[in-house]
Amino acid sequence: MFVAIILFFAILIILATGVQRITTSFKETKYQLNAIAEAENIARAGLVDAVSWFRRQKSQPVASGYPPIKYSWPDGAFDPKYNTNPSKCDTIDESIGIVKQYKLSENNNIWVRYEVRRQQELAIYDPNAVHDITAQRIFDKQNGEGLLWSIVSFGYVYNYVSTATPFNIAPNKIIAKAQVSTEIRRMYVNPPVESAYIVKDGGTAISPTVIININGKVIGGNNIGCGRVVGEIPLIKSAGGAFQLKDGEVSGNPKFQSGLDDPTVNYVLGVSSSELKLLSDYIVNNVNDLPDPLPDMSLIFFEGDANFSSTKPLRSSGILFVNGNLNIAEGSNSNYSGFIYVLKKAIINPPCLISGCVIAYDGLVLSNPSPSDIAEIDYDSSIIEIIRQRMGHYRENKSLFRVFKPMPGL
Repeated sequence: MFVAIILFFAILIILATGVQRITTSFKETKYQLNAIAEAENIARAGLVDAVSWFRRQKSQPVASGYPPIKYSWPDGAFDPKYNTNPSKCDTIDESIGIVKQYKLSENNNIWVRYEVRRQQELAIYDPNAVHDITAQRIFDKQNGEGLLWSIVSFGYVYNYVSTATPFNIAPNKIIAKAQVSTEIRRMYVNPPVESAYIVKDGGTAISPTVIININGKVIGGNNIGCGRVVGEIPLIKSAGGAFQLKDGEVSGNPKFQSGLDDPTVNYVLGVSSSELKLLSDYIVNNVNDLPDPLPDMSLIFFEGDANFSSTKPLRSSGILFVNGNLNIAEGSNSNYSGFIYVLKKAIINPPCLISGCVIAYDGLVLSNPSPSDIAEIDYDSSIIEIIRQRMGHYRENKSLFRVFKPMPGL
């Protein structure tokens, strides 16, 4: 009996010890997981800061030049600077790259830090530094042209005991570390000419690809009205004196121009349609997938036809890319400012006003034989310039964002 009692208490002690160890292990695991998640978050913050740095630079694209002009090596253009003025300071250590660190809590010595490293001129190639990889991604372009950059960011959570030693040297201790990477690409808007509307092939007199119906207007102003690579000028329909209807109209200086460079997606936007998709703010298959109201100054990519109507009008600004046909229905009352690229054909019914530039590669039907109002495309150089400045910047390729397995303290 006495032995049984002793065994009973021994088992209780063992169970209590086991529970305590499990509880302690659980707390330590939870602490490590929280630290790892925090390290990943701070590494992501480093990427955001780096992309912002590229976009903020006055000289665009950010480039050493080819052959190198400003810097003697292709990656040299990534050159963040320290400044005593916090609003102008890119980094706390320009010998490394972009470096920022913050205290995580006032109640302890836990700090966080991110590093986006600069490739130094004479140093051994660092695969985890920021690199101009234009030549690796774009045919017939060279590293140094600054069109495409790879960025790696490291995030650290550490116990900052002593300011007398670096953050990763004892008595300081790294608790967790994470690494994330991405690529950014410079996008531009570069139609072959300044023209209200551009088509690849105008077709023939018998079978035109561009039809300007009654109450349809293409206004080039001091620039070209309708431009084309080959083919005939648009078919312009007459109202025949019908009451309150006007002949189709194309105006500009000149009205028509042929012999343009082929306005392919790559020529105009500097990327392929598949690459553009990955750079877009919104990728949709249907107008119902778009937010309401449509966001201004956004890059919208339609995977297929885009059909706008009175219940879903096209009212916004920015860049609209349609990987199919564009249809704007009668009565939609659409109003768009920016650049529209349609890979196939555009059918635009009134009332509708598009200010900027439209490229519908395979053709255009503007207005219809019995229109209720005006359908108009106006070339506006100021809008195109705003699009270039505000949207033709570095954009992140979302498919190339990587999170490398975060690690507890190293």
